Amino acid sequence: MKTGFRSITTALLLAGLLLFGNGAYMKAKAHLSQVLLAHAWQQTVQGATHARPWPWADITPAAKLELPRLHASAIVLAGTSGQALAFGPGLMTGSAAPGQPGLTLLAGHRDSHFAFLQHARIGDALTLTGPDGTPHTYALTETRIVDAHASTLTPGGTGPATIALTTCYPFGALTPTSQRFVALATLDNTPAPDPVG
Repeated sequence: MKTGFRSITTALLLAGLLLFGNGAYMKAKAHLSQVLLAHAWQQTVQGATHARPWPWADITPAAKLELPRLHASAIVLAGTSGQALAFGPGLMTGSAAPGQPGLTLLAGHRDSHFAFLQHARIGDALTLTGPDGTPHTYALTETRIVDAHASTLTPGGTGPATIALTTCYPFGALTPTSQRFVALATLDNTPAPDPVG
């Protein structure tokens, strides 16, 4: 009886360590990739096209997202494939360019690059810098929980310049879900203060 109990206990302990190790590996991979992506981002801003963070990468930087109040930032990748989202948030195909009219749709994982969204507040300033190096400031105007299958968010269009940041919901959950947390921010057209006056 004792041997069987020890075997079960050992098996459960090993399974738990394996799951913990896999989770820690995924988070470490996500953060390390952002360091390599930052280097590729600098190359992009300096005029390189299709700068790759490592030689065999099939991902390229498309923008840089920052939420200064939370000291959060991430290099946004072109596309929202599973491979891209493993390394950073993705810019959905057809999205409006940063600062341009229409919807710029970004997706990211709730437990890594977009985990900060659970602490975002209405009125927060978000900066989205495009590949030309021009930063565009947006103000967070709304958050909502939607069903992924009923979402009406369509990238592009001609409306006001808006960013939609979307991630799985609820935060901290371990199982797949069809719920999505969406944060909407509109371009802040407030003119910069005159440095002279």
